[in-house]
Amino acid sequence: MATAAGEGIVFEIPVDEQLKSTEFKPFKFQGPFLLPHCGRRRRTNPHMRAFWGATLGFTFAFIGWFAFAPLLPVVRVDLGLCDNNAVIQLLPEDERVEACVCKKQCKSTIASANIAAVSFDVATRFFLGSVIEKFGPVKTDCMLLSFGAIVISISAFIQSGSQLIAARFFVSCLGSTFVVNQFWNCLMFNSKILGTVNGTAGGWGNLGGGLTQVLMPAIYALWRSFGLSLSMSWRLSMIFPVILYVVLVAWLWFCTQDTTTGKFEISMLGKTRRAGFSDYIRVCTDYRVFLMIMQYSACFGAELVFNNVLVSHFVDNFGVDLLSAGALAMCFGGMNLFARSLGGIASDWASSSFGMQGRLWIHFLSLFWEAIFLFIFGCIDKSTGGWPVALVVLIFFSIFVNMAEGTSYAIVPYMIPQDLAIVSAVVGAGGTAGAVIATWAFYKYVQDSLLPFKLHSFYVMFWALTVPFMRWETMGSMWHNPAKKLVEAPAAQKKAPIAEEQPKHAIEEVQV
Repeated sequence: MATAAGEGIVFEIPVDEQLKSTEFKPFKFQGPFLLPHCGRRRRTNPHMRAFWGATLGFTFAFIGWFAFAPLLPVVRVDLGLCDNNAVIQLLPEDERVEACVCKKQCKSTIASANIAAVSFDVATRFFLGSVIEKFGPVKTDCMLLSFGAIVISISAFIQSGSQLIAARFFVSCLGSTFVVNQFWNCLMFNSKILGTVNGTAGGWGNLGGGLTQVLMPAIYALWRSFGLSLSMSWRLSMIFPVILYVVLVAWLWFCTQDTTTGKFEISMLGKTRRAGFSDYIRVCTDYRVFLMIMQYSACFGAELVFNNVLVSHFVDNFGVDLLSAGALAMCFGGMNLFARSLGGIASDWASSSFGMQGRLWIHFLSLFWEAIFLFIFGCIDKSTGGWPVALVVLIFFSIFVNMAEGTSYAIVPYMIPQDLAIVSAVVGAGGTAGAVIATWAFYKYVQDSLLPFKLHSFYVMFWALTVPFMRWETMGSMWHNPAKKLVEAPAAQKKAPIAEEQPKHAIEEVQV
């Protein structure tokens, strides 16, 4: 067993002088990992418990956050949103979903619900940096998941399109668990492996979006097999994420801790006070932070849009049934299993040889190819290959989407180190804002079923082309690698001044 001592504690994995893990072995457990022995185990193995707490919190959040998305083909029927209700009422209930035609008003209502499903998350992500600094990552995650459980429970009783929009609006706060996901790992892992850790945690968290596409239709089908009505089946399906949250909140509260030594303190970031409004303004007016916000809107925003529209797209445009559409959509989310980690790993690898220049090139290429495959996806219908061709293109698109997300948060910790919580929060908010922008601009009002994807690809390409404009005096840019480049070793960090003239202790504390 690899050990390292600090603060009188013998950790189960090697740590550096700041007690941050220098190894990433997510499946290396020592002894019980569940409720028994939590008090002792969370002190000796806080790193991997934090990783799994952050990852599962985000994964399960996705299941509740997008629980409605794969069920919309049946929910829109039950709520009477379809534009050809007169036809639907004349058909046997089992055929009603196939008969639903969602055009004009129906499409507008569903698009509004999809926009609402990411809107509240923009605000909660933006301010979550201050919340984390006050309560720490564990309590913040527990509060978000508990609130989500309450909203999902209530959402099972909605009766109209406006209530659907309201339910999806408030449940979107669950997306803010991503900010906790990334920040918590920054407190626990050494900067040399942080890109890999954050990429994996974010990717496996995003995997929840893919799992939702399969789980919710499967649970709905299970209730239907017991002879329950369409309405009762989808409503009972909402119990599933609520149960997940109750169990996870208990585990987070009793079996994890904020930092390697226990409770989070603001001084750990090299600061003497918590973030205020002026700090958010200062961070957001840094042009590199602004560009990263918009670049993240082009990748994570695209993933959120696809989580909302994929099942309906396959049902409406390729004529597949609900369960099959969920399985196809799962292939999109399933790439999170490795692709976001791949982006973080590639960024760390490029950085080891080329510093920030390498990270930026990997980031640019990921966004560039994401745009290319998104445009191709928008060219496929029944006459140009059908769903099999669409699926192949969708998989490649998903790989580059997730790689771009991983490369984004491999760069984030280097931007303004002492304001890491704020930068993580506002960039995360940008990702969700990207879904709002794209859904409103490209998907809500355009009646053609494929044109929105093509228009969205131009948005992604535009922000990909802004990566070459990002530059740091000491870390360089895509076109410039300083002769005396800033390396990631702590010793080099102490020697090299940083472009924003930030306090040295902030760099040493956060290790970025």
